[in-house]
Amino acid sequence: MKKILSVILTFVLLSQSQITFAQTNNAGFEGGIHKNEQDYKKEKRYKEMLFLTGQPILLEGIIELKIKDKKLEYDYELSSKDGTVTLEREIELERIIDDTSSDTQTIEVNNITDYDEEIVVKGEEGEGGHIYTLEDYQFHNSTIDDKQPVVNFYMGNWQGTKEYNIDETKGKVIVNITGDIYGYNHYWGATETQKLHQDINYQLDSEDAEEEPIEWYGYSDVDVSFNRTKEMEYFDNLPFQTSFDGGYTQTEKNETVMQYSFYLPDDNGTGTERFETLPTQKKMFIPKYQDIKGHWAEWDIKKLAGLKVIDNSKKYFGPELDTKRLEFGKWIAIAMDLVEEDETDQRRTFKKTDLEESIFTDIEKDNPDYKYIKAVKEKGIINGVGDNKFNPDGKLRRAEAITIVIRALGLERLAPNPPFTTRFKDDDKIPLWAKKSIYVADQIGIAKGTPEGYVYPNEYMTKAEATTFINRVITYLQQDLKEDYREQIINY
Repeated sequence: MKKILSVILTFVLLSQSQITFAQTNNAGFEGGIHKNEQDYKKEKRYKEMLFLTGQPILLEGIIELKIKDKKLEYDYELSSKDGTVTLEREIELERIIDDTSSDTQTIEVNNITDYDEEIVVKGEEGEGGHIYTLEDYQFHNSTIDDKQPVVNFYMGNWQGTKEYNIDETKGKVIVNITGDIYGYNHYWGATETQKLHQDINYQLDSEDAEEEPIEWYGYSDVDVSFNRTKEMEYFDNLPFQTSFDGGYTQTEKNETVMQYSFYLPDDNGTGTERFETLPTQKKMFIPKYQDIKGHWAEWDIKKLAGLKVIDNSKKYFGPELDTKRLEFGKWIAIAMDLVEEDETDQRRTFKKTDLEESIFTDIEKDNPDYKYIKAVKEKGIINGVGDNKFNPDGKLRRAEAITIVIRALGLERLAPNPPFTTRFKDDDKIPLWAKKSIYVADQIGIAKGTPEGYVYPNEYMTKAEATTFINRVITYLQQDLKEDYREQIINY
């Protein structure tokens, strides 16, 4: 599979210099799944379907992954539920990483350097069993990672051929393998889908020289999908005599699903296996705003306040006030986790950044919100207004907000080449620099405009509208992107 940059999920203690890609479910290239637990153990519970014997067999056990600077090592210890089939496998892959040719893209190539695999099938009812020993393994994998400001997108493919000896000299099984990887990783979730196809050619010599050898062909298709999702759910506070009505709880859960189909000489069918982890839960802060109860954007405001995206310590939010450029930049930076909080003590310490000039002349470095504007500027999400100024108190127009978000997602390429028109009735009012972003935002469902068909690109966005818009983007990252990378790929 693709190298793990899912430091958040699995191997948190590994440094980013050791891991290149945003892979989230590193269970190897065998079509198996592992339970992505939060205990950070190197050994993981693991499941894999075996087809080369002529029967579908579910194997379970453990997988251990060792990641070194230029090497991946996989160790598998598996068995069937009844113990009649066991598998031991060790795979070592060389990593060739090219991260110098592009600022945002990284290419990695994996080639197999060592392997050892043995499958033992015990006989039943007096019949002899078989031992399958991996004699030759040809393998090649390549993956590309495209790091956008908010989302890391990646894709790759691999192909290989495995040749097994049966009982040393009694026969052979040749398995031709092709696979594809599609995935993304961001603060609100991650999805990786693998599609694996195996062509199996089996030949076993007969113990009786006068009988023909056993020969057959079969194939299997395995789709593996890993998902990490953060969600928010509202819970009422049941007591009447209380200081707040209710609040949101943020949950994070991991799910890995393996769907398979097979066609073998004596059997064909489909099946599903999965791993799920117990969701982690965290209560969110409850705002005490006195001017949002009953407002149409009340729940969007409460969500962002609960996440501390917006300041929840004040009495008033001002939902109908116009959004300032600094406010929106800060909210995007916090909502998408673009700024790493300082982990220093209370004492003032000298930093290299103390010598750096402010990125904008109208935002001082001692401004408490400076780090957020610095983050969105450095990631290319929000630019200034010219003359090295940001205009922090300037009012935010709808076209600006939509452009900022689409630029953050890195989805500008979904728009057609100009000239083109959007479906909005006020298309002629859309600035040329915002047309692609508004087109894409409409296509992916985060900016649908009014019921009458207007987008009003040059009107100012109120704070209520801004919170609703950001929540819509979060929902897109939580749900819509996952569906595109799971259901649509699997059903392709």
